[in-house]
Formats: sequence, C-alpha cells, structure tokens
Amino acid sequence: MDNNEELLKQLKSRFEQMDSDRNRFTGTWQDMQKYVMPKEYNFSNLDAVPDVPKRYSSSACAYLQTLVSGLAGYSISPNISWFKLSLENQQMLSLYGVKDWLESCETVMLAEFNRSNLYQQAVPLIRNAAGYGHGVLLVDEDKDGRKLRFTNIRVNELYLDVDESGTVDTVFRRYIMTVRNAVRFFGLDTLDENIQAAYKEVSRWNEKIEILFCVYPREKYRTDMPDSKNFPYAAVYIDNTHNKIISESGYQEFPYAVFEWEQDTGLAYSASPAINALPTIKELEIEKKTSLQICQTSANPPMLISEGLNNVSLLPSALNRMSSKDDAISPIKTGENYPVTLQILQQTDQSIRDWFFVDFFLMLEKSEGTKTATEVMEMQGEKAATLSSIIVSLNETLKQIISRSFNLIASAGRLPQPPQSLMGQRAQMKIDYTGPLAIAQKKYHTSGGNAAPPGPV
Repeated sequence: MDNNEELLKQLKSRFEQMDSDRNRFTGTWQDMQKYVMPKEYNFSNLDAVPDVPKRYSSSACAYLQTLVSGLAGYSISPNISWFKLSLENQQMLSLYGVKDWLESCETVMLAEFNRSNLYQQAVPLIRNAAGYGHGVLLVDEDKDGRKLRFTNIRVNELYLDVDESGTVDTVFRRYIMTVRNAVRFFGLDTLDENIQAAYKEVSRWNEKIEILFCVYPREKYRTDMPDSKNFPYAAVYIDNTHNKIISESGYQEFPYAVFEWEQDTGLAYSASPAINALPTIKELEIEKKTSLQICQTSANPPMLISEGLNNVSLLPSALNRMSSKDDAISPIKTGENYPVTLQILQQTDQSIRDWFFVDFFLMLEKSEGTKTATEVMEMQGEKAATLSSIIVSLNETLKQIISRSFNLIASAGRLPQPPQSLMGQRAQMKIDYTGPLAIAQKKYHTSGGNAAPPGPV
C-alpha cells in the first residue's frame, strides 16, 4: 500500500468517526431550522436545494435576524474602525515608530477588509452560530493572491473536531462540485480519468462529484522541509466519488475562524439561543395555529339550521325565506375566548424575544421621551453587560479573522515594514475591539456596573 492509499484510508476512517459524532446533533439542528432559520438544509443530501420552511409564525426567524444584525452592526461593520492593533508588552509602544507602524497596519487591514467579501460573509457566520451553535469561515486569498477571500461554510457540509483543550482544530468539509468547476479549481491532470473524460463533453460539465476537504494538525512533519506537505496543518482534497486523493498540501496556521456560541467542554458543537428557545418556539407555533383556527371559527362559525329549511345560503346579504316562525339560522357558540389567546401569545412571544436579546438591540429605538447622554450610556452598558459571554465568543472569532488576515497580508508584502526598533524583539500582537458594543461594555465595567447574567430576562 503506497502513502496515498494509506492516507486515504486514515482520512476516510477519521471522517466516519466525525460523521458519527455529528449525527448526535443533526436531529436537533433539523428540528430548530424548521422554526427559526430562513432556510432548511438537508444533512443527508448535499445536492438538495434548501427548503423554505412552512410555519405559522415567523417571529423567531425575525428575532434571530435582529440579533444577527445587532451583533454584526455593533461589532464588525465597514462603516467603523472596529479594532485597533497594539502589543502585549506596553513598554514596546514607546519605541520609535511602533505606534505609527501599528496605525498604518490598521489602515491597510481595514482597506483590505473593505475590498474583500468579509462583511457579506460575516452575517451568515453569525447567523449560523446563533442558530446552530457554530459558524465556520475559511480565511484565505483569491487564486491570484491579490486580495483576501472569506468563505462561510454551509452547516450541512461541516464536520468538526477539537483538541485536548476543547478548541476546534480540525475541519472536514464534504461538498458537491460540478465537473467544470473541479477542473477549473484542481486542474484537469490531477483528476480521475472518468472526470477527464466527462470534461471533454460540454454536455457533461454539470455532472456532480463529491469532494471531501480535510484540514487538521499534522502529527509528524519536518520543519527543515519548506514544502506544503510539511506545514503544521494538512490540507487534503479527496474525490469521494472515485475514492481518490486529488491533492495534499498544507497551511502554516489554522485557516478557519470558528464562532462557537456557547461552548461545551470536550464537544465540537455548542448550544445557541435558537436551540435553547426551541421549546418555547414550538409552543408559540401551536398557540399561533390555535389562534388562527379561533379567528376562522369566529369569522365563519358553524351554523345551526332548522331541519325544515332547504337551500340555505350563508353568503353576505343573502335572503333566506322561512316557512315557519320556528325556523331559525344561528351560529353555534363554541366558547372560544380570543382575548385570552392573544394574551398567551404575547407572553410566549416575549419569552422568545428575551432569548434572542431583541429588546436590548431595540432599546434606544423603543425608549420614550428624551434621555440624557449619561442615561443612554448606562442603557448601552447594561445591554453590553448582558451580552458579555457572547461578546467574548465573538471577539475570539474576530481575533482569528484578524490574526489570519494579518499574516496573509504580511506574507504577500502588502503591510508596511516594521520599524528597526522592533527588529529582533519578541513582540506579541494584541487586538483591542473598538466597535460600539465593545466600547459600551468597557465603559459599563469602568464605571463599576454589575454585569447581568446572559440569557432570558
């Protein structure tokens, strides 16, 4: 057995284990997306077109969108400078040219982010984390190496694993490619002879093949060998359809940014507000269905008609002739109490709003009267304090995005050269977040506020 065959066998076995681990969660994800997500992904058929869920209430989906828009708008936006670069060793900031260099790097990076697709991909990343509990973003460069490229990975394509500390360090992605796109991406000569034959016929260009992309830390590699097969992280493409390794290369660092909403130690997948709120969301769905039935019954109630009446019309303004004074047409009293139903609906709906922190993001918009700057600051601080654990997870994801992007841009020679005063120094980069949510949280804690626990209020 050659090296490729042995590697293929190992990765297929590893994938089976990761698939088995993920299957413990897919039932919950499928249940959740019926009620919350804009689309339903098929976790068994990758080629299936995502379904639009049929539901009686879209409140949970709307509240999810408010949460996602709020987090994105308050934390990462093309309209603000949402981070600053610094150094862990504050004394180094006083060295000649260091602060100017850091500011120049920030300017370059913000410009790189603006001309990339980061902000478009950040929204689905946050949505996946708020819905399924995890979102994964591939951070790399376009084929020409001229700009950054961010790819949000669909949740039904993802398989994750964690290291001994509980951090995701392994991502397998199983997805579908057409023959045409596979040739454009990998090159004709690297592909199976069946794909090469299919490519010769234009009518077969849209035939599908299944790809398994495996990124994981290498256990053994030679640091004295500069080739990509000896980089710390392996990157192996497998043609699942023809059971063949297409290419093996690697990364110097983990290329993914992983947003875990509420990490469980030792588990690759985490909880989310959508999953936590699922029982209440289902309750609202039942109540909404019942209230619609009550509305229909009230508007068009069952009728009691005398036995002797024939050819009765219940259309508006219809005339019905009665042959006897005892003849009658009257609605049947069903005993429904619609105001009580509305009150229950409102209570359930509010509980779901709390799970998605809707009132916090709409607080200023809903506030009545004129508030002072101090009052506004306190309200923003309380909101940020309540979202404290979420901000920590989001900031860790942003750190992964910034660090990976910094290294890619630096390797491409698009960052200014560090000052001579830093040469030979062991300088550790530090990232400060300057988005409105991070600033509000810092001000609240600086003023001595007490953070409220996250979750429903």
